[in-house]
Amino acid sequence: MLKIFPFIIGFKNFKSGSANSLSSFISLLAILGLTLGVALLILVMSIMNGFESEMESKILGSVPHIQIFKERGVDDLSSITQLIEADHNVRSTMPFSRIDGMLAKNGTSLPIELLGVEAAKSKDFIGSFASLDMLLSIKENSFLLAKGVAKKLSVEVGDMVTLLVPQSRSLGGLQFAPKIISFKVEGIFSTHTSLDQKLVLGPLKKVTEMIGFDRPQGVQIKLDNIFDARETGFRLVKELPPGYRFSDWIQTHGNLYQAIKMSRKMVLLLVFFIIVAAVFNVVSMLMMTVMDKRSCIAILKTLGAKNSDIVLIFLTQGFLIGAIGSLVGAIIGVCGALNAPLIVSKLESFLGISFLNSEVYPIDFLPSKLIWGDIFLVVSVAMALNLTVAIYPALQAAKVKPASELKYW
Repeated sequence: MLKIFPFIIGFKNFKSGSANSLSSFISLLAILGLTLGVALLILVMSIMNGFESEMESKILGSVPHIQIFKERGVDDLSSITQLIEADHNVRSTMPFSRIDGMLAKNGTSLPIELLGVEAAKSKDFIGSFASLDMLLSIKENSFLLAKGVAKKLSVEVGDMVTLLVPQSRSLGGLQFAPKIISFKVEGIFSTHTSLDQKLVLGPLKKVTEMIGFDRPQGVQIKLDNIFDARETGFRLVKELPPGYRFSDWIQTHGNLYQAIKMSRKMVLLLVFFIIVAAVFNVVSMLMMTVMDKRSCIAILKTLGAKNSDIVLIFLTQGFLIGAIGSLVGAIIGVCGALNAPLIVSKLESFLGISFLNSEVYPIDFLPSKLIWGDIFLVVSVAMALNLTVAIYPALQAAKVKPASELKYW
């Protein structure tokens, strides 16, 4: 029959602490260190999960997964689009034309990327940050500006701005002077990504004419499985007529995605060492408790307690330290993860600064995504480590010899 007195004594030791003030202080540090480590690890995991999720949803949601293009534009757009959409991994397509230019207003100029879009087919591509009504409002000489572009040029809806774009044709080996076009700002949108610093949207027909083409430059593609982009691109190019090429998000944003995943692993490893350091404090605390209670251990042995009972007493104490520290840390970590975006937003408003600027970072806000499986994993690992390191002090306690400890009583 299982004896319960080792668990009761272990619980009382945990609850009462130690008569030695230093031992009690180290016990408090062990619990606080474990609590802090678990809370930080959960918070960091949630933020890194948030970055990874935003990378897939917002960043990769605002850029095409694949772009199919041809040097002088897409021939027979309707048949090419049908051929592309027949692929099992293709979710939607949109014809596009793109040109780099310079936007100017009141003596301030800014390099921009002008993207010509077709409103009717733009839902999966532009719909996440610009509504259909906004896209339909674009007229012949009006465009939509990203928030960062509008802010740098100090323009608002209804203002007139000047666009300079290069001409693709040449005469006698000399380039023509850039085209200068004045247009009205019909609307301002925000992607909350680095595209806010350069993107301008215009009607497909107008942008295509600026390039000097009579047909769209290419076709943008959204996929069901974005991680199969490279294979899908090669498969499509083989099926299309000669002359077509492709680029995918791995070429344009693959390094960023890998950097986020690598940063996640490195940060988690560093924070994990905080838990390891806190667990070693538990060893120190339990060893001091063993030294402090050697006489009590000897008395228990004279009353019939076995070595296994003594081991269970200190394992119970170590387990309770791990359980309380881990659970309290988990509660703090969950609260922090759920409120981190709001807290950072309030701090930015109060201090008047932006911690994440889309000029530097891929997004302009702090994301957080809480995964309950991560919490269970962190708490389980912390408790398992705590119980493991408690084995050595418990075995040392079991080696106490009653005769040696009680001969001077």
